Amino acid sequence: MSQRLTGLSHEEATGTTKMVYEGSDRFLGRTANLQRILGTHSPYIARWFGGFVAAVRQPDLGATTDPRLRGLASIKTSMVNACEYCTAHTSVFGQGLGISDEELEAMMTDAYKTSPLFDERDRAAIAWAEAMTNNTAQRDKNVWEVMKANFTEAEIVEISLAAGMFNMINRLNDSFWTTLESPEHNKRQWNAVEGLSVDEIEAFAGKFAEVGAAERKV
Repeated sequence: MSQRLTGLSHEEATGTTKMVYEGSDRFLGRTANLQRILGTHSPYIARWFGGFVAAVRQPDLGATTDPRLRGLASIKTSMVNACEYCTAHTSVFGQGLGISDEELEAMMTDAYKTSPLFDERDRAAIAWAEAMTNNTAQRDKNVWEVMKANFTEAEIVEISLAAGMFNMINRLNDSFWTTLESPEHNKRQWNAVEGLSVDEIEAFAGKFAEVGAAERKV
């Protein structure tokens, strides 16, 4: 299937679209095709979207939970939704966080529930993401009790943000028929795992006001 919506290349991008790409390269390690679509057609939303993804997904950008737990939630969400694009992305990023091929395989089924590869907190986060994605979390009292027994309320919020965010991203990519990039391209995600700060991403977002004002005067 051909991608339904266009996304400008780095060479074609100008103004705020170019800034979205620069931010994506810096804070997410590369510019994915979904970010090209969003940056081309709605750059002001795309800049916040990129910052949201980076903050939820990566260490040192505001989240306080173990990045592995957020990674597991993101991967399981994408698997449950059968989003090939996002499963590929989240799995590659997860490998950069130390999640093994064996763990990824166990997460594809219910094998994770009994696998010695996961501890109780891992299994709780994966099951919660699965319940959120299947829209059963509201009614499933057991999965909620397990979450409360293993995590603080702040941890529950951040794990839930990871699952909720990828439910949205899964649906965007499936609806847009977003073209999956090469494994080599997506391994560049690992370049953005460390060495960033909240101050840097806030400063980047602040640049849009000046550039946007100039564009609107044209």
